[in-house]
Amino acid sequence: MKMYVSILLVCFLLSGCAKREIIDQIKIVQCLGFDVQGDTFKASGSYASYQKKERLRLMSAEAQTFSGIWIPHNKQSNEHIVSGQVRSLVISEKFARRSIQDLASSLLRDPVMSNNATIVISKQEVSTIISETLKNPPFYLSDQINQNMKNGNTPLTNAHLLLDQYYGEGQDVYLPLLDQDKNGLFRLDGVGVFKEDKLLLLLNDKEALMLKLLKDKSKTMTGAYEFLGRENKPIYFKILHGKRSISHEQNDSVVISLKLHIQLRELPKTKSSVSKSDLLELKHDIEQHFTSEISDMLKKFQINAVDPIGFGEIYRSKNRNWNEQEYKNKTYPNIKFKVISEINISHSGVGIGAE
Repeated sequence: MKMYVSILLVCFLLSGCAKREIIDQIKIVQCLGFDVQGDTFKASGSYASYQKKERLRLMSAEAQTFSGIWIPHNKQSNEHIVSGQVRSLVISEKFARRSIQDLASSLLRDPVMSNNATIVISKQEVSTIISETLKNPPFYLSDQINQNMKNGNTPLTNAHLLLDQYYGEGQDVYLPLLDQDKNGLFRLDGVGVFKEDKLLLLLNDKEALMLKLLKDKSKTMTGAYEFLGRENKPIYFKILHGKRSISHEQNDSVVISLKLHIQLRELPKTKSSVSKSDLLELKHDIEQHFTSEISDMLKKFQINAVDPIGFGEIYRSKNRNWNEQEYKNKTYPNIKFKVISEINISHSGVGIGAE
């Protein structure tokens, strides 16, 4: 009984040490953006406004250090600024090509920022993107990013995964690309791949899907795809789910086995969705297409000396005498990739799998 009383007393003492913050007396930042101009860091942020008619308001600041942007932000504010509810971070392409070292170290030291915060690279000026978010409901941008990761062609990533890729060995950072069309609408448009701490390679939307299929867990191996078949006619299908295995062989070869369950949505008029021979032909064409596209993407990674898939991490886990530089300079450029694609077509109750 005495032990339980002691535990309750400790809980009361700990709760009494917490800083009290009233919701309408603080500024809760929901989206942050970072850019660079010369030696100056520029930051923009949107925060919830509980005492104004606007749902979101904008704040902006400049500083000589990355973390120093909070000093002018606080000078502009009549209330305490908190970052615990930041759902999305937007960095400019210029910022990404210069270095994300300051961003990574800041995320590592910040005990408040959520590890689930999404991070994207903007093709436009960050201030423009953050200003545009004010026209939308709170968390609209983060919800859009998460929706594309869950149902679209964007590979899963967040602050936690960025830190793991950045500070871990045998892998490189990748982040989604955010674009804005002429109507002001946001859209996810590919992936940026980093070499060490600098953005090096831009992947288009189809390559982003291939990256997603090689990185995501089975439940998020989803997306939509369209390509021209053997008759130069478009084939469109949805990826429902899938499985993947990657094995690093002893002779510096890597075997990638990919099994996808898809649903046909549109096929050439010369093909019938109830003809088994037509479906088997489509299945073969899709398998060959995926094998070719993934193989080409992996060659691109080797040529640019980047490893967003994390083949180095797989190799390191099986070799005691791991040396990162030796792997990057000698092993990785000479890996022979073998991609095996297997498609199962589910359409109108008809299932066509491997035969």
